[in-house]
Amino acid sequence: MKNYIVKFSFFLMLVFAFGCNQFDEIDAPIDAKREIAVPLFYSTTTLPDLLNGFNDETFITMGPDDLITLNYRGNVAKKDAVEFFAFVQDVIIPMADSVIAAPYQLSDALDITLMRLKSGLMGYSFKNSYDEPLEVTLDIPQLTKNGESFKKTEILAASGEANSSILKAVGLSGYQLTSENDTVYMKYEAYLQSTGERVLLTEELPWVALTNVEFEYAEGYWGQEVLDLDRDTINIEFFENWVQGDVYFENPKIELRVDNSFGFPVRSVVSVLDILTVNNEMITLESPFIDNGIDFGYPSLSEIGEVKTTIFDFTKENSNIVDVMSSSPVSVDYDVDAVSNPDALPEIGFITDSSYFRVQLAVDLPFRGRVNNFKARDVFDVDFDNYNDVEYIEFKMIAENNIPLGIDIQLYFADENETIIDSLYLTHENILEAAPVDADGNTTGVTSEKTTFATIDAAKFNKIRYAKKLIAEGVFFTTDATSSTPAIVNLKANQEVHIRMGMKVGTK
Repeated sequence: MKNYIVKFSFFLMLVFAFGCNQFDEIDAPIDAKREIAVPLFYSTTTLPDLLNGFNDETFITMGPDDLITLNYRGNVAKKDAVEFFAFVQDVIIPMADSVIAAPYQLSDALDITLMRLKSGLMGYSFKNSYDEPLEVTLDIPQLTKNGESFKKTEILAASGEANSSILKAVGLSGYQLTSENDTVYMKYEAYLQSTGERVLLTEELPWVALTNVEFEYAEGYWGQEVLDLDRDTINIEFFENWVQGDVYFENPKIELRVDNSFGFPVRSVVSVLDILTVNNEMITLESPFIDNGIDFGYPSLSEIGEVKTTIFDFTKENSNIVDVMSSSPVSVDYDVDAVSNPDALPEIGFITDSSYFRVQLAVDLPFRGRVNNFKARDVFDVDFDNYNDVEYIEFKMIAENNIPLGIDIQLYFADENETIIDSLYLTHENILEAAPVDADGNTTGVTSEKTTFATIDAAKFNKIRYAKKLIAEGVFFTTDATSSTPAIVNLKANQEVHIRMGMKVGTK
């Protein structure tokens, strides 16, 4: 709203800048009195022009029938698979027997049945404590590559000789690991070469180690695990200069957009969704969908690599958003997380190394509604030191308005501490009348015309020439805003206001 005030009340400063050029062109002696009549401008302006210049978080869009909507977007909160789940842990597995069932439980909430690996190492170590050579075979049936299970045979020299122990590492890229009940079975067979007798290695236990393992695909049962996302705030600039008054949006909405490529059910967990008002009140958005959660789309096993997008709108039909957005909000504080497999369904899901979960919240304020006595205020720096030759200034503005929004203004001249020295008008002056509308809130084509004069005589100018601040106040209202049944109006991109302005300048 700030720029709307600037367009219609900051004109005085523009006039002085323009007037300075005119004074420089006067060839007469400085003590010769002159009156200069200057046509300043003729301008046609639309609401998108007036609303241009909001901050980077605000976007203006035109919806159906050119209805203007203010859009405020929060930051995108994104978490990748590796940030949510530590799938493969570095682990050393001692083999106290020739066959072991190694526990491989990554989390109480996860039961991984299949994992395709893209990198990492598996090391294994054997040491011969016998006086003759051994033949040792390590077999991990659940670790396969190209359809063949992992099996390695090594020959160990007799104890005390060179090569009586081995320590080797195998790259795991391209391998696939399956698990049964969070268990991986491993076995080794050791035989004396001379007799073929099978023996156990007990003096120094063999071991297998996994390190720096990264997955590219994992499949299994996903239990209930919270997917924690960052908290964020959306600033609503529309109300930042608010002083008083009411704004009613008929169809505001808060949009929740979720992009999900995890292959299992996910439901929202809204920890915080609060609105801060200009009066520093905190109002909580209420909705059964906040209490019960929103189910997000997810790809099936036949849709690996796809991203499912869910867009959910909090509207007046499912929340208290109309009351919330009528409270002059300045920001929305939100923390939207999610929980996996919220209904504990016994179905197989998946995740890839490129899977992600992305959330963004947006506030949309379509300009269909009403405004009553909405006062906004802004302060600008001014300097009139170069206008010693000005004796009086008179402005004349003719406005033809086809927008169902009117404005009363007042300009205060103040010192550097914003202590008011004088004002342009005795009271707030109406410079635009709201255009009439029909029963649907659309303008009728009839233009409201208003002629406004503003005079700064010599006595007033002598007072305000020492001003350092200009305080601009605008009071906005829609058509019939003060009636017992105020109209609901549509503010559209094709509605225009035509302004003609001129001035007379008297010099000493």
